[in-house]
Amino acid sequence: MLYKYRGIKELRYFVDIILNQRLYAAPYFDLNDPMEGHYLYEKGKLDSEVRSLIKGDKEKTRICSLSRVKDNELMWAHYAEGHRGVAIGVSINNKKHQVVPVIYDGLPKISNLSLRFPTAQEILSHKLKVWNYEEEIRVFTGNKHYVDIKVEEILLGRSMSNQDKSFITKLIESVNSNIKITNA
Repeated sequence: MLYKYRGIKELRYFVDIILNQRLYAAPYFDLNDPMEGHYLYEKGKLDSEVRSLIKGDKEKTRICSLSRVKDNELMWAHYAEGHRGVAIGVSINNKKHQVVPVIYDGLPKISNLSLRFPTAQEILSHKLKVWNYEEEIRVFTGNKHYVDIKVEEILLGRSMSNQDKSFITKLIESVNSNIKITNA
């Protein structure tokens, strides 16, 4: 199972996930890492035509970011409103989507000497080591805006108000009583 950490301040996005069994896939430039999609090359050594092809490929690529873990304190703090949100446990059809673990080895290096040039997916599967706490899995959708999922579990944040816990629980039970609801 993979996990999407979410706040609930903008409840409509959470409700959309539950009702439509889908997650949003963002363009790479909307992700929060300012180095997203960057790569290394020797100045003047990589053809501008190749850089242009890579840029075009990246601009047509959408990504849904998930985590392998449900109990990461930094993930709860950064993506689930400081434990006031949720972690949504989902399963994804790997045959329908490109599901790729992120490699935390820094920016990829590209050269004109390569026999082939990397795809946007290959470039966007690498991140700086500082991000390794996320234990990220990326779902690449091409230009599709959503990833079809099956919601399996909802973890309620430790700092979520009792009122919000009650509301979320009632909502989930009325939509799909097979979804497991637990406290983080």
